[in-house]
Amino acid sequence: MKYLILAGGSGTRLWPLSKKNYPKQFLNLVDDYSMLQNTAKRVSKTGGDDIYIITNASGKRVIMNQMRDIFPKYSENNIIIEPIGRNTAPAIAFSSIYFKSDDVVTILSSDHHVTNSAEFNRVLSEAEKIARKNFIVTLGIIPTSPKTGYGYIKKSANKIDEGFVVENFVEKPTLSVAQDYLKDGSYYWNAGIFIFQVGFFLSELAGYSPKIYDTTKSFESKIKKGDSISVEEFKNYDNISIDYALMEKSDKIAVVPADIGWSDIGSFQSLYEILPRDKDGVATKMPKDKFINLDCKNILAYGGRRIISTIGLENLAIIDTDDSLLISDFDSVEKIKEVVKTLETMRAPEAFSDGTEITDWGYRKSIYAPDGYRISEIVINPGSEIKLHYSKTLGVTWTVVEGSAEIVKEDKTRVLSENESEFFPAFCKRAVKNTSKSAILKLVEIKTGKINDDEKNYFVDE
Repeated sequence: MKYLILAGGSGTRLWPLSKKNYPKQFLNLVDDYSMLQNTAKRVSKTGGDDIYIITNASGKRVIMNQMRDIFPKYSENNIIIEPIGRNTAPAIAFSSIYFKSDDVVTILSSDHHVTNSAEFNRVLSEAEKIARKNFIVTLGIIPTSPKTGYGYIKKSANKIDEGFVVENFVEKPTLSVAQDYLKDGSYYWNAGIFIFQVGFFLSELAGYSPKIYDTTKSFESKIKKGDSISVEEFKNYDNISIDYALMEKSDKIAVVPADIGWSDIGSFQSLYEILPRDKDGVATKMPKDKFINLDCKNILAYGGRRIISTIGLENLAIIDTDDSLLISDFDSVEKIKEVVKTLETMRAPEAFSDGTEITDWGYRKSIYAPDGYRISEIVINPGSEIKLHYSKTLGVTWTVVEGSAEIVKEDKTRVLSENESEFFPAFCKRAVKNTSKSAILKLVEIKTGKINDDEKNYFVDE
């Protein structure tokens, strides 16, 4: 089996943790791995060779860095670039070009949380058997409460192996209807996890969504020649979900019940529900010595550098980041999208990025940027380097805080160890390399001068 992970996203529902250029699947929300990394680790059996990821162009570097953290030989050829987001049906259809007709592919979201990985993989194996019998299979999460935020799947009495033919899909219900579904026992949460044989999927797509099928076929020859698809070409796809385009139309849909500890972390309320909580219902994701709580109940405190002190609060999410603070009642977290829209209208950088620039060699994160100087953290991956470059108006100081740096200053090379620094005046050529094969190199960079006039680095080989 192969796996396709959908890794788009707008970075709005978990703002300010997620940003437009760094959506939630790239965050370490629950443990020391990102949602994307956990999704890949959960299913891969071949060191990542069986995992394909579809994303936008801006997400490629982050994905490469994160995937190679867990699978050092992960190939960038397994990353599929979507020129523009057009919903899940085009994303899945376009990705089908990269698979063989007889491949069975599991479609996964990059931001789901699963607590029982062993059962999850067992259920996927059962779903694969059904998919090879010319069915498109979806996992039906056995509901534990009357959730109104999920769509539902109703099974029929027609059993097939460990699954059932689907009777129908149901939109997000009211609370009373969801309570009836829970009592009925034949309804499941729709997790948006699909398993199918590629050839059969395309034949069903041709019958029920011929425009999406035809658009996909028109791209095949270009993709196989290594050419890219333009934004305008990709707009030939209808903007439609796979549920509307195919799943709700075909009569060859099966559901396999799954009790896997599944959650869709789509809000701070759902994040709160999966984090450990104390006797008062207080959940934290921050250093213990940074949180002081007095008489609070059912709150989420998420932070890092600053102390958060809460007194007499209930049912709140408090999210503190380097550049923004969010305080929201749990019942109102859906309105966070409106906050992000306002920030976008203001062209506020806090809507788009936390100041981190992801690169091929690692990342640069702006820490402090008043007038006249800028302090940044630079992390260079093992074996990577920042090539020879210079600034026209800025003086730059590099200080090693972790690892060992091989630096070039004009035509001279030297090694900087921890707590050693080097200053580069304007127009002085500089480069730095992490010669370690296993450890990161961390620098503090201080730029001084006319920051607003010229922050561009001029690379010598450009």
